[in-house]
Amino acid sequence: MNLVVLPEEEWNQLRVGQNEILELLKNIRFEPRKSTHPYGYMTAIEFMEAVKIRRTKFDQLVHTNRIRTIKKFRKIYVPVSEVDRYFKDSSIP
Repeated sequence: MNLVVLPEEEWNQLRVGQNEILELLKNIRFEPRKSTHPYGYMTAIEFMEAVKIRRTKFDQLVHTNRIRTIKKFRKIYVPVSEVDRYFKDSSIP
């Protein structure tokens, strides 16, 4: 462990700067994007791009029923609401 000695003025400036950063972070508002998908569904590829995962992880999530999907013919669709749930639900790894 290293001990760093700072003059009191520099220490106070550091604390003020960190408090300003914390206040700015508290004021950030996340506003979900409006769905550009007219029917409320996106393709599996669009979902994977939105949540930044690859096909293997997507297949694992589908197999363990962590995300809802709809299969029509050979296409897999995911409800747009699953993107928000992916980030908010702590049970989804």
